[in-house]
Amino acid sequence: MKIKITTDVTTCIPKDVADKNDIEFIEFYLNIDGKPTKELSEIDREKFMNELQDMDPFPTSNFPSPQDYLEAFQKILDDGYDEIFHIGLSPNISGALNSAKAAAKRLKNAKITIYDSGIMAPSQGAMVLMIVKLLKKGKKPDEIIKYLESIKHNIYGAGLSVNFDILFKTGRVKKSAGLTVISSLMKLKPLFELNFETGVTGIGGGAGFNGAIKKIVQNIVEKTDETLTYDLIMTDAGDPELLKKLEEKVKKVRTIKNVLHWPMVSMMIHTCGKGSVMATLAPTIDEV
Repeated sequence: MKIKITTDVTTCIPKDVADKNDIEFIEFYLNIDGKPTKELSEIDREKFMNELQDMDPFPTSNFPSPQDYLEAFQKILDDGYDEIFHIGLSPNISGALNSAKAAAKRLKNAKITIYDSGIMAPSQGAMVLMIVKLLKKGKKPDEIIKYLESIKHNIYGAGLSVNFDILFKTGRVKKSAGLTVISSLMKLKPLFELNFETGVTGIGGGAGFNGAIKKIVQNIVEKTDETLTYDLIMTDAGDPELLKKLEEKVKKVRTIKNVLHWPMVSMMIHTCGKGSVMATLAPTIDEV
């Protein structure tokens, strides 16, 4: 059986990793100057990252339509695949999964598994790589889903943004005069985590980069299991030095087997801003 894995670009899985493991992305859209633009194939990441702060109007995002999924799924089937395993964002975060389900229903005779990851970004990306591993071991989709359901609440991601500007613009944090003044005076760096209810969620701020990293590490200690061995996925939007500093701190509090460095994609940069860094821990892929 030839099974194709499909997922969202927001997983931050690099293209070379996706190509090597036969993973196909279904692209979301960013509306730039009123024009729907595909987040991977039509956006220059570096240019977008550097210009985002000054874009007016600020870009908005759209999820793929049922037609987008229908065309992608049909092409995969036409290419000779027997089955499709799609892992997508939770409906609590985006309507994309419902689009995928609608497309799958129209392909009545095709074997298409639609799985709600419940999370997003590199947390979801870690689950995609688990699927790759399990398929190579000969596991069937229902067995894989059972495993993912048992493990996904042990996956945790958190990070920091350079300032509150992008979070204000996206509505992730409600803007107020008090917060603006306080964040400026204390040089607060906004913190965020990836959770199962709302995706990227603000969790306060840290005084400067050192204070922010300290709080992220505290969250990781509180929300991960010290008895597990983890893979660590590090993602950044143009600040590899800060990323390395966060990585070293995380390594001191949890047992890490593999470290992966992935660039933050345009959709995540749109949410978190240039200079953002994020650490994601998932039970080690090697032990799946």
